[in-house]
Amino acid sequence: MDLNDNQANVAFTFAKELSTSALTTTMDMAGKVKDYIQRGPEGVGWLCFVGGAASVFLGLLGFLDIAGILMSPLQYLVNAYQTGFGLVVCVLEAPPEWLGSNARLEKAQRFIHEFAKFLTTFGGRGLFYLFQGSLDLSLDTYSLTFLVGCYMCCMGGVCIGMQYGLLPEYHRDRDPVQANDYIRVT
Repeated sequence: MDLNDNQANVAFTFAKELSTSALTTTMDMAGKVKDYIQRGPEGVGWLCFVGGAASVFLGLLGFLDIAGILMSPLQYLVNAYQTGFGLVVCVLEAPPEWLGSNARLEKAQRFIHEFAKFLTTFGGRGLFYLFQGSLDLSLDTYSLTFLVGCYMCCMGGVCIGMQYGLLPEYHRDRDPVQANDYIRVT
């Protein structure tokens, strides 16, 4: 064996170990996501909250590129939207114990529930998350923003699935919508 064969063997062994580690980590993460989904609305809410927080973080990072205002103003505007949408997701999916201890957060959630009623259902949230994810997907390919977009699209799909009985025990046990909760045109 010459030096090139040794290098190739080392590289092959390294790649094999790296791919095995990546596969194991991915499977562990998929198992954790499945556990959260099986917890029902509370678990899915946490998963969506994480996606909203990631959107806020990446949107704020996009603001750091001051030259982006002049060079790509549309991308800068989309970063502003993503930051705002991420904040809305975080407010919507905030845990109940946080709402009880923070009056401003509770007021913000009531405001969203009052003026954006479609976000009070799983289906409405799911469509919003799909829109938010597709906005991320339109910005970049194969970047962290792209991954967050894929994640938000998946969360949108899960929420829509829950609206239509993906997890029947949670669909069935939800509180029925009150007759005066929505504006009805007759």
